[in-house]
Amino acid sequence: MAYADPAVRRARDRERVAKRTAARIAAGLCAKCGRTEPLPERRLCAPCNDKRNAASRARDARLRAAGKPRRDPDKAKQFERERSRRLHAGRKAAGICTKCGRAPARPGRTTCEPCAEQHRGRDRARHARAKAEGIPYGGRDPEARRRAGRKRSRRRAEARKSAGLCIRCGTIPPEEGRAMCEPCRDDRRQAKRERHRERRAAGLCVKCAAPAPGGKAYCEPCAETRSRRRNLEAKREADRRRYAERRARGDCTSCGKPANGAAECEACCDAARARYDARRAAGVCVKCQTPTWGGTAYCAPCAVAKEGRRDREAEYAARRQRYAERRARGRCVECNTPSPGVARCEPCSRKHRESSGAFRGIPIWDPTWTVIEIATGEELGTYDSQADVALCLAFAKLSRDEVEVLCDASPMSSLTAPPW
Repeated sequence: MAYADPAVRRARDRERVAKRTAARIAAGLCAKCGRTEPLPERRLCAPCNDKRNAASRARDARLRAAGKPRRDPDKAKQFERERSRRLHAGRKAAGICTKCGRAPARPGRTTCEPCAEQHRGRDRARHARAKAEGIPYGGRDPEARRRAGRKRSRRRAEARKSAGLCIRCGTIPPEEGRAMCEPCRDDRRQAKRERHRERRAAGLCVKCAAPAPGGKAYCEPCAETRSRRRNLEAKREADRRRYAERRARGDCTSCGKPANGAAECEACCDAARARYDARRAAGVCVKCQTPTWGGTAYCAPCAVAKEGRRDREAEYAARRQRYAERRARGRCVECNTPSPGVARCEPCSRKHRESSGAFRGIPIWDPTWTVIEIATGEELGTYDSQADVALCLAFAKLSRDEVEVLCDASPMSSLTAPPW
């Protein structure tokens, strides 16, 4: 029985092939031909295994000649990453070493002692080699190692602070309202004084140890950053104060004109919308105007910062309130143009309908070819291209007249336009 839906037919084919393979394996026969016994600890016999290896080599050679990778690098990387995670989780749950998978893991650890010592030896050798070459952090990414160190220090400081101990030495309780004990504070102050004095005497920046021209305490980048930080803090405080005052008066928080209780007036909303559309069309971040990739509206830093401050409940409440207000005034709930009697104007309504599932239609599936031997009626397999069909006939030593090739392409496919 022929199925009209290619997805249903493919699912039936996969189920049928899986049952046939399981039956052949249970009977101790080759999973491919079902005639002879497979090789030791294998599922295929020697001829079928050789055919599969030859087909793989031919496909690799064809892709290599075309300048294409043998596998999709992104998919291969994702597959290996998921496989490693599954293997690590399974070994960890079984209580064995996650590296070798043979010896029991150490108490409270995930690796055995030989693997841990081997790892430590590699780290020592890498650090010694990098130190001899003058490379910091054993050749690892300095910024990544610094981030990891800061994160580890924060965790340790939080744990000691929760225990009521000094965050520096972890042994003496600090004074009331302090994070460090008095001896550690004295040591830190003395160390800062010594470092400041040494760098000033050497003509270096007291912050980053870079050359500081003119006998100054800070180099130009550090001085600019220090000045900007001070100015930014004062500016942010002034912005917060002005925002709160304008919101309390019911004025626009951007221009200060009356906004009837809203955060921004109509003119500022229109200007912000036009600025957003222009930046989106230019392919830059709508916040800081840095280039974005993949068609996103925000760059990575701005997206992280926005997600951290985002209040979805407040957004939903504001959308519901805006919807009710525009409906009561007979305006379009999307673009705020006059729309009496309906929620959306004609352009917004058409855009809303076309973005729904009603306009999706039936997808165009790629055709497949099924090879059937005429003499025996045996199905030799289903392939995704005619080149694979030719390879199948070559390996099976059959001519084109001895087989029947069925294609599941629609008869109307040649009369339809391409999807692009």
